[in-house]
Amino acid sequence: MPITLLLIGMNVIVFLLTTLTGMDIWWGNGEQLLHWGANYWPLTMHSQYWRLLTSMFLHAGLWHLFTNMLGLFIVGMFLEPVLRRYRFVITYLLTGILADYASIWYHKSAVGVGASGAIFGLYGVFLALLTTSLFRPSARKTLLVSISLFVALNFVAALFAVGIDNAAHLTGFLSGIVAGYILFFTLTKADGARLPG
Repeated sequence: MPITLLLIGMNVIVFLLTTLTGMDIWWGNGEQLLHWGANYWPLTMHSQYWRLLTSMFLHAGLWHLFTNMLGLFIVGMFLEPVLRRYRFVITYLLTGILADYASIWYHKSAVGVGASGAIFGLYGVFLALLTTSLFRPSARKTLLVSISLFVALNFVAALFAVGIDNAAHLTGFLSGIVAGYILFFTLTKADGARLPG
């Protein structure tokens, strides 16, 4: 899973750079995050469109980074061997950009950062593929229950937590489901056989 590890490495390096230049390691800082490329409607939608991408590699604190990278590691372990490098990274970036756009459209006065929209996109892809005939039935049933439970618990927890970007999570997840069904037609049984476990 080289792309998964590369993405985790990039997120960690960017986080270390932000903290070394004065960012609070636990909470982050909106003004500093804007300087690094955070997502913010008045800036992003007035010619600074690149923020839709750069904000995916920024995190507001160590716990934010850790939970996102753990989620990315888990889904990448299963999904990257199946999709392989190009499909995996393109899906990650596209669902992440869509999630980031939904985030600032819904929260026009908030500063947005984090990889969670893209990560939820990958979980959406995985869940969609688990409902197809791509994988062997024995693996499909167990993983479908596990992934559904994981996603459901995350959405329930988000309802009671402060500062969780539900717009980004939901958009990433739904766009991932659509992408998963599209990707199904580009995959073969040999791809499905690469599912670990």
